[in-house]
Amino acid sequence: MERRLTVTDERGEHAVTRFDDGRVLVDDVSIATSISGTGEIRLGADGSKVAWVAGSGEMRWVFLDGNVYELEVHLAGHRRRRTAAGHSSLSAPMPATVIRVEVSPGARVRRGDTLVILEAMKMELPIRADTDGTVASVCCKAGDLVQPGVPLVEIT
Repeated sequence: MERRLTVTDERGEHAVTRFDDGRVLVDDVSIATSISGTGEIRLGADGSKVAWVAGSGEMRWVFLDGNVYELEVHLAGHRRRRTAAGHSSLSAPMPATVIRVEVSPGARVRRGDTLVILEAMKMELPIRADTDGTVASVCCKAGDLVQPGVPLVEIT
């Protein structure tokens, strides 16, 4: 049996088919996977690359190679719901606790700089600048519990 879905990320829509044997086709590219019940996915024939997945409703957050990817999943044949919220690398991808704030207002940052370190599901999640700019405001502090979509740092 196979499960067909459409995944939407910042690069657009991707056709995904997941087979019972662990194979996954993403835009016709085959990827071997092994999925545990704890949200851990091992990628590749040897399972050497590990990703962690958390989800709520149609949203999934994938932590891979130090980055968090936000995906919207649509099951084939089901009506799609559009969300008003846009993708922002400057907000929490899932409920998390702020461990450290690495910047302060007025700081110059470059795309990819780590701004905030969060902890969720026993993992550290770096929130990185998605553009070059100046930190206009910091909306969190160490110890804060933050929710998805709520701004953590604003860059101008």
